Amino acid sequence: MNIIICGPKWRNDRIAIYLRQRGHTVMMDNERQILSDLDNGLTADLIISNGFAPIFKPHHVKKHNIINIHPASLPHGRGIYPNVWALYNGTAIGVSIHQIDEGIDTGDMLASDYMQHWELECRLNNPAETLQTFYDHLLRRAEYLFYATWPRIEDNTIVPYQQAPGGFQHYKNREQSEKLMGLFADRWATPIKIVHLAGQMAREITNAPVYGD
Repeated sequence: MNIIICGPKWRNDRIAIYLRQRGHTVMMDNERQILSDLDNGLTADLIISNGFAPIFKPHHVKKHNIINIHPASLPHGRGIYPNVWALYNGTAIGVSIHQIDEGIDTGDMLASDYMQHWELECRLNNPAETLQTFYDHLLRRAEYLFYATWPRIEDNTIVPYQQAPGGFQHYKNREQSEKLMGLFADRWATPIKIVHLAGQMAREITNAPVYGD
């Protein structure tokens, strides 16, 4: 299979090695120019997006088979810093592999792995678990989900399925996400417990009863 991996080299090196060991031809690229190259005749049997910032246009999606390795659960974890929002909002945390369609993180699912309650509690109660270490863990988790899923993608036996309804309102753009991160002076060094507690407090304030005069 002729495969293009779009995304940073540090994030995709191991995936490229894995695919080459299975006999596939792999090209890696993390530049926006790849979109123009696709417009000008570059082809592949499969395009894998993993940490690729530019957004594929509708005509790319219609012409090419593109999947995304996404270090967040769907449908809630759409947009920028999805797992910071998941910690803050108390929604599901996990990783996903999905087809790319014309929306943002809205395509049919190929696989998912959700963090169990007990594991999240252990991580929340570990003071050394920061937003950065949590993100690093989810990147590794998404990579291992890809390895577990790939044989069914490779032999075309995988059956895509629709995402659960809802979640569209949970999409967060960069401005919204940077505003949330601005609440935490240590940013990515912030313990995840603090983000989780801040979200709990915000929900309690929002849901507090309002008394009349």
